[in-house]
Amino acid sequence: MLRYAKLDTLCLIRSGYFLTFSVLFSAGFYLMFTVVASDAISDSPDFARDYMLSMSVSGAFFGALNAAGIRLGAERGEGWARQILLTPLSGRAYLGAKALTAWLATLPATLVVFALGALVNDVSMPATDWLAALAVIWAASAVFVVAGLAVGLVAVGEAAQFTCLGVFFPLALLGGLWFPLDDFPTTLRQAADYLPTRSLDQLATLVTPGDTDTPWLRPLLVLVCWGVALGGVVLARSRAAVLARV
Repeated sequence: MLRYAKLDTLCLIRSGYFLTFSVLFSAGFYLMFTVVASDAISDSPDFARDYMLSMSVSGAFFGALNAAGIRLGAERGEGWARQILLTPLSGRAYLGAKALTAWLATLPATLVVFALGALVNDVSMPATDWLAALAVIWAASAVFVVAGLAVGLVAVGEAAQFTCLGVFFPLALLGGLWFPLDDFPTTLRQAADYLPTRSLDQLATLVTPGDTDTPWLRPLLVLVCWGVALGGVVLARSRAAVLARV
């Protein structure tokens, strides 16, 4: 499984689609709204730091959906998953390798946006807070990986790509990753508190200096509930008959 995950990861990082929409999209958005149009969204003195965390979550989210959802759905559509079942690699090991690849795929965008925050916007935090923020985003991104696997096991071929985009854009936008939720209607702001994107962003912000007002229990429970629900879908669909279906 680890050998297949290594091969899959090498293929992924050479993918222009992954680099463009996960890494470059997040980095470009971050620079656009913190350097080019720095006053367009917020005048908070901590905006560059908070937006850095939000765009890191956004990049990690799409990285997981791309690696676990789009690529798994495409491989099922092309019959590659069915060929895998003819080898000694079991279906569960194949899915485990896809999950590991997707989890690693959440890191590049996070690291690039963190580097831009430090080098371009002079974001300053103690080293322990940088590491804590990175650890929180990477660990909690496991929920995004499970979401990607669920999409890849439900949708096949090009439908997986459209489904992932249909999941990514609303959850990123309504989760407040791209724009602050202050100007959103009250109903949408309340609904955002139950989205995994909003919850992970809040947990990442919680580790930054001076943030004592952000709740931690509700976002944590929201992520756990999403993880359990999506994990149930993955378990229900992780049968050989589903993987072999073209």
